[in-house]
Order: sequence, then C-alpha cells, then structure tokens
Amino acid sequence: MPMIKLDWDDFKLLLSLSRGGSVAGAARLLSVDSSTISRRLAAMESEVGASLVLRGGREFSFTAEGRMAIAAAEAMEPIVVSAIASIKASKTEIAGIVKISALPAMTRFLMPLRDIVSAEHPRLLIELNALARSADLARGEADIAIRFVRPSEADLVARHGCELAMAVYASKAYVSEKGLPASFDELKHHALVQYLPSMQHLPWFAWIEKYANREKPATRVDGTEMAHSMIAAGAGIGVLTCFAGDVSPDLVRVFPDPVAMVDGWIVYHETVRNSARIRAVIDGLTTFFKERAALLAGRLSRPCAQGPISREAPAAGPAPSPPGQL
Repeated sequence: MPMIKLDWDDFKLLLSLSRGGSVAGAARLLSVDSSTISRRLAAMESEVGASLVLRGGREFSFTAEGRMAIAAAEAMEPIVVSAIASIKASKTEIAGIVKISALPAMTRFLMPLRDIVSAEHPRLLIELNALARSADLARGEADIAIRFVRPSEADLVARHGCELAMAVYASKAYVSEKGLPASFDELKHHALVQYLPSMQHLPWFAWIEKYANREKPATRVDGTEMAHSMIAAGAGIGVLTCFAGDVSPDLVRVFPDPVAMVDGWIVYHETVRNSARIRAVIDGLTTFFKERAALLAGRLSRPCAQGPISREAPAAGPAPSPPGQL
C-alpha cells in the first residue's frame, strides 16, 4: 500500500475550509487567494484518493472522508500548536532540565554547579550523569558532555573548558611507613597503583607504567575514583587529577610538578546551539571552570612531600582515541 504524504499544512487547509465555510472564507483565514485553496485541495484529494468536499454551485459541504479528515485535524491542532510553542520557548526561555554527562570524578567536581546555576536561573535544573563512556549526544543521552579528547564528529560543537593536570600522589600514611622516591626511576622500588591496560591508550594513565617493577605485585584500577580510594588507603603511589588529589587532606604530591596536562572540552550537538537553556548552562560551565582554573591545572599552592626534582616530568597531550575514565 503506497504511503500517503500529507503534512500539517494540508490539515490546516481543511480546518480553514470548515471554519471559513467556503473556499473564499478559507482563503481569507490563510491569507492566500482562492485559486491557491482550490489547487491545494485538489492536490490533497489526489493524494488520499478520495473526494473531501462536495462541490455544487454555491453549496459547500464535506464528504464522509472529508469529515473524518477534519476530525483528525481538530485532534492534531492543540498538539501541534503546543509543540510549536514549546520549541519557540526553548530558544528564548531559560527553564527546564539540562543533562550534563561527565566521567565520574568530574561529575563529583561539578556538583556545586547545580546550585550556582539555579541561583541565577531558578527555573533551570541541571542533571549530572556520571558515565564511564562518552554519552551519545545525537540520541539525547545528554545535552552537554565534558570530554578530554576533542570530538571529531562534524555535528558536535566543542568549546574549550579547562586545562586539567595529573600528578603523582601518595597517602601520608604510606609516606610515613615507606618513604618516598627521590626520582621517577625510584618508583620501581615502591608499590604502585596503576590503571588497567584498556585505559592506557591515554598517555596520562599509562605514564607510570614505564617506572613500574614488573616483578612486584600490581594494584590496577578502572578509573581515578578507585585509584583515589586505593592511594588514600595506602595501597601505593599513583597518578590522580590534581583537582581531586590536591584537596584530599590524606594525600601528598610525591613530585611537585604535574606529570601530564590535558584539555577539557564542553561538547554539545549543533541542533541545540540556539537553545537559551543550553547557552545558559554552557556559559555557567565556562565561568565555573575559569574560576577554578588554578585547581584544575594543578597550580594551587600545595605542600609537596619533597622539593623540586631535576628531571622534567614528561607531558602528555590529548590522545586521538575515545576518552578513558577520569
């Protein structure tokens, strides 16, 4: 059975004919000429394969099929009008829910953003979703995503959000019991908290591997949340984000400088570019990151377990692979 191709304008035409009482009345309601009404009606009847209007001189009435189509149009009208109003409002009103997807550690860091944005826009709510993978923005899994590899998809827009530093940490209890390495090479004499091989396509997670002693038992984790817990529990020395490690009272930096830097991106789909609520949250995120730039980049004054070391820490740039867990 061939598919019938009608759109909302076709049903609006029938409503105008019903409410206007004639072709001329419909033309006035739609602000077009009578010939346009007649031509469009004929095309609609051809498409559905049935007469919708009985024509007889000045008499004007609808067939049974025409009355069925008008009933459908009347049922559709409030739904369509409401949807159009909502779509238009979304471009101008700062209200509703905005879903932000981020990796677990970053989601925790972003929690104060909810109250900050709500204070400025009381009708705007932020929903934070912690995912260990990239949210599918095209399918609506999130409105905004925080990523640490710039997306390559043509339909995604990326705004630079922050510079994120990674450094080497140990618990105060571990330092008290085991002491500290004097250089990167001496890490091989210590227990290390390392990341799973599946995460090591990102250089900041693979950094410590070159200093590990393969003959020593390894503690491996699937993200910085677990790494943080294991390091704090005294399981060994490991790499963490500075925004997490530097504010933890039980941890100290093993070396004074970060061992890796990575750019963070605020990512959204191009179809929401003109949404007022999305723009408001993106602006809020940008300000949030800017005000915390020193913490994110590891530049806050932070006691280190030892003084500066002579060897420069190798920096890790963004990787082309999909982001791992932070």
